[in-house]
Amino acid sequence: MAKNVNPGGQPVWLQKAKSRAWVKRKVPISSIPPLPLIIGTFFFTGLSPVASGTVGSLAAVLLYYFIPGLQNNVVLLGVTVVVFFAGVWASDVIERVLNEHDPGIIVADEAIGQWIALFSVSYAGDPVFATFAFLGFRFFDIIKLYPASFIERKKGGFAVMGDDAVAGAYANLTAHAATWLVRRYLM
Repeated sequence: MAKNVNPGGQPVWLQKAKSRAWVKRKVPISSIPPLPLIIGTFFFTGLSPVASGTVGSLAAVLLYYFIPGLQNNVVLLGVTVVVFFAGVWASDVIERVLNEHDPGIIVADEAIGQWIALFSVSYAGDPVFATFAFLGFRFFDIIKLYPASFIERKKGGFAVMGDDAVAGAYANLTAHAATWLVRRYLM
């Protein structure tokens, strides 16, 4: 069976899309304690009824772009590390309360993956780079290149956050290469 298809034959992305806030659950979202809910959903962006991962990634890019301090790599690293570990904790709580592995409402992982994609010495704050980082991260987050695919199959908060960190690293390399090519040959 293909690695991006679950045992029922349904694509993994479709299964995750069905796990959003608007789906009827055995355990209501209101059962999640407020702090893990705020952190895990990245300030409720994970409750978007459509494309919650993309909404969470976009929120991370907008924070990066409109809060100039985040364009400083030391600050960005600090924020990313704090959100990573807070996301591990929040993801553990949410998974346990909902009794569900990596529910679609958790998008703190998308935020840290997106911020990893945005680390740059050469292109910090560059809108072309930010665009390539966003598109690259969404691509690599969806296709789950190894070792992201391996990490995603594990349970717990580290797995929830870890696969997106790997996708962010792939996107970072791709965004640097694409930005360099655009800046060199098109601008």
